[in-house]
Amino acid sequence: MNKVLFMNFSPNKNGNTYRIGEELLKNQSHDTMQMVDYKIYQYGQVYEDDQLEEVFANIRMADTLVIGAPVYWYTVGGMLKTFIDRLYMLPEAEYLKGKKLYLFAQGSAPDENTVKSIEFLANRLCYFMEMELKGVVVDRSDGRKILQSIVVE
Repeated sequence: MNKVLFMNFSPNKNGNTYRIGEELLKNQSHDTMQMVDYKIYQYGQVYEDDQLEEVFANIRMADTLVIGAPVYWYTVGGMLKTFIDRLYMLPEAEYLKGKKLYLFAQGSAPDENTVKSIEFLANRLCYFMEMELKGVVVDRSDGRKILQSIVVE
């Protein structure tokens, strides 16, 4: 059975990113992680209360990751970028190998360059972590394109 994990990388637990992700997965059994609830420090910072290992405990159990993020300043929000930065040289990142990834980002008016940069980020993440990119969609806040384009298997 395919275990799906929705990771909401918005600081707003009940905002558009969350709403779109839950609508996308409404007919699919899944778990949801509100990433704002976890302390994940910047790459190179070491603090005892960092919770990246807890995040990986949930990732380890999933077959498919659905990552949702808001668009801030023409790219994904800082929480997702920090998470991706932390994967560098992290032994636990090996748990991502072979997992399926769907990534969506939504904001008020993402332009063509924003779409290209987020698609590039998703492709590079999957290349380096040996994941299978199943879909990446960047859309406006209403999420219509996301909901019409992504079908989680």
